Parts: sequence; structure tokens; C-alpha cells
Amino acid sequence: ESRICYKSKVTSELSTLENYIPQNVFQLEDCLKKCALLKERHVTNVWPRVFIGDEEIATDRDVLREMCITHILNAAAPKKALNYYLGTYYRGLHINYYGLPTTDRHSSDISKYFMPAAKLIDKALDKRVRCCKQGVEHSATLFLAYLMICHDMMVEEAIDHVIKSRRITPSRDFLKKLTLLNADLVNKRKLNIVVLILNYFYFSVTYASFAAYCK
Repeated sequence: ESRICYKSKVTSELSTLENYIPQNVFQLEDCLKKCALLKERHVTNVWPRVFIGDEEIATDRDVLREMCITHILNAAAPKKALNYYLGTYYRGLHINYYGLPTTDRHSSDISKYFMPAAKLIDKALDKRVRCCKQGVEHSATLFLAYLMICHDMMVEEAIDHVIKSRRITPSRDFLKKLTLLNADLVNKRKLNIVVLILNYFYFSVTYASFAAYCK
């Protein structure tokens, strides 16, 4: 019975993915309009122990100490400021600081930071704040990618989750990168499910043959 339930669950998930029609960039932009009326906040709790904040929060030592922040991922970090933050500014706060130069003109493809950022967020076990200049574009895009990579959310689901609590404005180019990531992740999930189904049938046939042989 448990094997039947497992097979049903897996095939149902595959069917859902096969019937999934992703939204295009313009539809995602329309979706983002839902949060246009949200009040802009310096920092927002967007996931258990995960915050998105702006530059004001990320540079306020007293607030960071009060929030017990342990990790900062700066999604718009100028390379020249990296040593300053690592060696001077956060000294004594026991903060792990990571800077991603997503605004650097030589590193304009934000998608190459999707996986490193997702791994950093997922690895950090305590409170952390993700920040950029305003906390609405670069950091929001990287956090959406995290939800998609580590929590199997579709891009639409990730956006719906975040805009419930924070006003975000990823650029059209960033949305394009997220749709490409979304397509890649959906295809990988489909492939993984097909492999699971094939393995299920293989072991079912092997078990049936073994049981018949034992008789």
C-alpha cells in the first residue's frame, strides 16, 4: 500500500510539472504591482531567521546587535569596500559578512550569483540580514532564487511569498534571469521524477521476479 501511495504521489507531481505553464516577464511584472502599495521598510522578515534590509540597517551596528544578526550577505557590494567591512566595520559584532559585487560593471550577470547566494543563505543557521542599497532589487532577486533553488518554489510562488510582506522591484533583466532559472529547475525536477519512476518500476519487477523464483 505504501508503494502504491508513493507511486501515486510521484506521478501526480510529474503531472503537475508537465501541466505547469510559467508566466512570462510581463506577467511577473504585473504580479509585482500587487506590492506597490506596501509601505517601504528598512528591514523585513521574509523567511524564518532571514531578513531583507537596506543599507541603513546593514550599517547600523546597534540595530544589528539588537536583532542578533550573525550573517550579512550584501547583494550590492562594491569590491573596494569588502576589506573595510570584513576587517573594520563589523569588528566585535561576531558577524559573518559576505559581499557579492552584483552591481560591478564586469559582473553584471546576476544569475551567476544565484547558486552561491542560495548556498550561503541555506548554510547559515542563525539570523542573518540580506541587504543592498535599498533592499528591493538585487537582494530581493537573490532571495527569490534561494526560494526556488532550496525550497522547490516556482518563480511565481517565490514572488507571491515575498510580496506579502515586502515591496520589491526586480528589474526586467533580473526577472528574465529568474525565468531562465525557473525553466532549468523545472526541467531538472521532471528528470529526477522520471528517474524515480523508472527506479520504482525496475525494483518492482525485480522484487516480483525474486518472489516468483522463491515460490
